[in-house]
Amino acid sequence: MEPGWCALRRTFVIDLNELIIRQDGVLTTSQAQAAGLSRSAVSRRRASGEWTAVAPSVYLVSGHLRSARAQARIAVLSVGEDAVLGGVAACWWHRLHLKEPAKHHVFTGRHGRHARSSATAVVRHRDLADEDVTVVDDLRITTLALSVLDAAAGLGIGILDSALLSEDVTLADLRSAHGRYPNRRGAGPVSRYLDQLEDGTRSEAERRTAELFRDAGIDGWTANVPVCGYLLDFVFLRSRLAVEIDGFAFHRDADTFQRDRTKRNALVADGWTVLNFTWADLTERPEHVVEAVRSALLRAAS
Repeated sequence: MEPGWCALRRTFVIDLNELIIRQDGVLTTSQAQAAGLSRSAVSRRRASGEWTAVAPSVYLVSGHLRSARAQARIAVLSVGEDAVLGGVAACWWHRLHLKEPAKHHVFTGRHGRHARSSATAVVRHRDLADEDVTVVDDLRITTLALSVLDAAAGLGIGILDSALLSEDVTLADLRSAHGRYPNRRGAGPVSRYLDQLEDGTRSEAERRTAELFRDAGIDGWTANVPVCGYLLDFVFLRSRLAVEIDGFAFHRDADTFQRDRTKRNALVADGWTVLNFTWADLTERPEHVVEAVRSALLRAAS
């Protein structure tokens, strides 16, 4: 064998191995061929058990676990190499959402039935604009803006707030992506979330809190009371309980954060119990707010 061919073969092996490592042990027939492997060579690796078929033309290489990342790749590549991971799974891939996804929403522009690697792939037809598709770690996924918009339909407004807090996306980015797919699943509630984020008024948050207290039969409170030199949102004077509404995290800069911590420390030092809630708590977990306030009032009374 000629020295030049040996060097070329070594380069090919290194490139193929690097591809396999980068893709968590997952690759397709077409990717292997693009890296220089013939179809017969792919067949030999499959026959020997070196590569295991996990979907039509999608393989998991021996020695690599079928990890959460590998499964996400399998779900997407089983639909097609032009498919795109979206929703909660894409937020997880963007490292914004920590919980590993049980399902993988996969978007494709092609109509009809699509092969699936397993029940984790949920295939949806959507013609995505180029500006809403990106590649992260060699996997096609929706951009952060569209990912969190789709995820918010199930996870609620908190995921939008977290994305804005990361400063990797803006409200304008969210509005633009939202406008490109006005009829997508969950668009109605998400539109209202965007309005709430854009407004962000404390008066609305305080109004909702007051309604929540009244509906739950919680009384003995007063709104906007000065204590220890600070104006508090809600005060239960007899119980020395303060309830503060933090609003949206992305509105809170470092100075605001520090002022709130200083205020909390001063109140605690003066014998107050302080409960902090967010807009997401009020709108999505109101029972949690009610239970926390009731528990604090009971402790104060005992």
